[in-house]
Amino acid sequence: MNRTGPNQEDPSLPEVVNLNGTRAENVAAELVRVRRSLVRDIDATEAEIHQSGAMLVNGEYVSAHSAVIGAIQSGAVTVNGGAVGFVQTQDAGLTGPVGAVVGDEVVLTDNATVGVLAGNSVKAEHMRTVVLLARNVEGPVETALNTRQVVLASVVAGIAAGAVVLLGQVLFGRSKK
Repeated sequence: MNRTGPNQEDPSLPEVVNLNGTRAENVAAELVRVRRSLVRDIDATEAEIHQSGAMLVNGEYVSAHSAVIGAIQSGAVTVNGGAVGFVQTQDAGLTGPVGAVVGDEVVLTDNATVGVLAGNSVKAEHMRTVVLLARNVEGPVETALNTRQVVLASVVAGIAAGAVVLLGQVLFGRSKK
């Protein structure tokens, strides 16, 4: 994964930014702390987000508690409560609902719910997911579709799409002149 976070060579970049009860468009710093605020974009080496909302968070380490975040790209992510749309990370510890997770090592606790989870290693106390793609899984997981079922569903969908196209050509094909 490419290094995330702010440009380390930028001398104008503040070391710490604390936001409390405010709104901001773009925030960049070594450490960003957000509490009860709304921020569009956060770019930080370390971001701590509490009872807040953000559209995009980019950083080496992201910690979110009771936060609503659109997307997180980070080396390490901890989400405790709230909801996240998409997470791309090397190492994730998640509690609460997440739309999609792509990561190397993912740890899910307290009945976590993930729509789509793709990872090398997944550890769960108890987890629910629609689609799970993982090499190693430890713990109880309820899936709507597992790896084999996803492959089978993809093959069936491909065959069905091919049959529809072929049928369409036969029924409505161009006449040769």
